[in-house]
Amino acid sequence: MSIAAPFGALVPGLTLVCLIAAWPVPAAAAGAHSEAAGPAATAPLRVRNLSPATQLFGLPRPLGTLAAPDTTELALTVEHANNFTAASNDRAAVFFDGTTTVTSVSLRRGWGRRFEWGLEVPHVHHGGGFTDSFIDGFHDLFGFPGGGRDAVPSNRMDYRIDQTDGPVAAIDGATSHVGDVRGWLGWRVHQSPGRGGALRAQVKVPTGSVATLSGSEGVDVALWLEWHDARLLEALHVTVTLNGGLTLPGHSELADTQPQDAVLSGHVGVHYPLTSWLVLRAQLDGHSEVIDTGLDQFAAGALQGTLGGSLHLSPALTLDLGVTEDLTGAAAPDVVFLATVAVRL
Repeated sequence: MSIAAPFGALVPGLTLVCLIAAWPVPAAAAGAHSEAAGPAATAPLRVRNLSPATQLFGLPRPLGTLAAPDTTELALTVEHANNFTAASNDRAAVFFDGTTTVTSVSLRRGWGRRFEWGLEVPHVHHGGGFTDSFIDGFHDLFGFPGGGRDAVPSNRMDYRIDQTDGPVAAIDGATSHVGDVRGWLGWRVHQSPGRGGALRAQVKVPTGSVATLSGSEGVDVALWLEWHDARLLEALHVTVTLNGGLTLPGHSELADTQPQDAVLSGHVGVHYPLTSWLVLRAQLDGHSEVIDTGLDQFAAGALQGTLGGSLHLSPALTLDLGVTEDLTGAAAPDVVFLATVAVRL
């Protein structure tokens, strides 16, 4: 694979936000770094690994600072992932050719001055999708390898996971199911001008199923710390976000080999308020191995890169857009398109 290839699918995201930035805005809005550098700049894009196997587990996604005291946020997140990969050994075999679209409704509320509670309900759809032709054309345009895509029909749906005891999941047509529901509590551990930290604890409950690749059928517990810092690169008007966490996966029927006792995850992001209504974002999100099967495609450790931005349509309404690429080659989808609409009530 070309060294440039992992970054190829990030170009559309950068192009998108640059085009948005070039759209005419009121003169009063241009260059208003201080106005956009508030809470909006401390909220990363809500990225997670949508590999058909890994997305079943309750690894945390970055959420940024806690909801404001006695304020409710309602958000709709749509993640559309394109998968094309296959591998096998004497323990397992996987073949993923299709798209996974997860539509999540989340609600969180500030509880007093130092706490937050939240709930996320996902709907998981696997299907043939419509993005194969776009991705094939993009690879051809920039000379990136297609990984064998041109040898199979476009927009096909075929997800298969086999173990030594037989098939675990086999999906050859469109299917939709409610995924595993997540709930969390957050605690503000630090707050000072330009800096803040929050500790969150999350529980994922088995409302989905392995057979439909909508849930792990286990209870997962996660704990992670999020930090934002607008002072470190203050001269550049850049806010830095960091987080690190630990997930304890529960029993799962996904594999003969049970998940790791603990999975590490982390995030680093930089966020630049281009105008009072647009924040550009670039971030890396990763995690360690979830299941040890010897196959990268089967819930192995992954690193993903994302480019995107946030449009502040009103003081209470925000639209996030992003494009995510797998930087490790096989452990995450080829490309994920992300959109989140969040409203503060």
